[in-house]
Amino acid sequence: VLDRTLLYPEGGGQPADHGTLERAGQEFAVVDVQKSGDAVLHKLNQPGLQKGDRVTGKVDMRRRLAHARHHTATHLVHDSAKRILGRHVWQAGAQKSEERARLDISHYRRITEAELKAIELEANRRVMELTAVDTQFLPREEAEKLFGFELYQGGVPPGKQIRVVRVGTDIEACAGTHVTNTGMIGAIKILRTERIQDGVERIEFAAGEAAVRAVQERDDLLAGASGVLRVPAEQLPRTAEGVFEEWKGQAKEIERLKEELARARLRSLAAEAKEWDGLKIVVQRMGKADIDELLKAAALLAEQDCTVLLGSETGKLVAAVGKSGLEKGLKAGAIIKAAAKALGGGGGGRPELAQGGGPNAERLEEALAAGREAMRA
Repeated sequence: VLDRTLLYPEGGGQPADHGTLERAGQEFAVVDVQKSGDAVLHKLNQPGLQKGDRVTGKVDMRRRLAHARHHTATHLVHDSAKRILGRHVWQAGAQKSEERARLDISHYRRITEAELKAIELEANRRVMELTAVDTQFLPREEAEKLFGFELYQGGVPPGKQIRVVRVGTDIEACAGTHVTNTGMIGAIKILRTERIQDGVERIEFAAGEAAVRAVQERDDLLAGASGVLRVPAEQLPRTAEGVFEEWKGQAKEIERLKEELARARLRSLAAEAKEWDGLKIVVQRMGKADIDELLKAAALLAEQDCTVLLGSETGKLVAAVGKSGLEKGLKAGAIIKAAAKALGGGGGGRPELAQGGGPNAERLEEALAAGREAMRA
């Protein structure tokens, strides 16, 4: 704790300043600053300072400026959102950092892409107006009479005196660090929005050097995509659409071929079915097929009047009984229960179609054999 400090403690959605404290040539890094009551606590990277030591503090101005740019930009983005979306917009939260800032606002629907661009353009126009950022301390009652309760967009600060920050038409009670002129913000780039809860939209953006870096990152992605597709950036949308349509066509063709191959395999299985007591019996291991594939295959084989038991290496089982089997009183559920018992599980279903399985997939052959015996019982 110092008798006085220029280092900003974390608060109002703004991270703490970093910097150094120097004593007789020895430097201590300030890695965090917090406020506790009226005291400002400085967290150092190492012990060594004693009560009564005289120190010289230095603020990491690069970090301070990045926070100040994002804080003042938050005021501009908020006011621009009001201008574009309507006066109903109210700040529901904010957070700043060196690389990004986010602003949560009340709004009754999702912000459209056109509205987002309009907010971004309006905020940057305000930057280019080179407006002075005015700060003053006023008695609370006087401030409320002058500016109304819109002062408290970012929350209600304690105390009889409040710090009022005016950035053009945006006027708020705010204790954060700010640039002295909107031109010092540099560019403002809105990165994304999301609906964080009903009636609250989150706008994420970058300001100053961080905005330039964000645009460069997007340019890199664009250049990468252009390189992959081997077309100029301006042709990317049309080319990507063409590639997607081609992929969809190929995917449909692949599905058609897979279906054709599956039907051919099932025809082969039906042709190779074992005859027993007037029934065509198919008992088959089906690799790592999922339950939907097993159900579909079993149903198709049952349509060809087969009595079927199919199993996968994942421990899934499906049984189906065709017309002849049903006439003889066979039930798919009974076949499944017998087979699934060998896997340490169970199952059930309708007389014509049932499914099941168990955790002991390594005993699949034993399960299929048990199901085959159930068909002959």
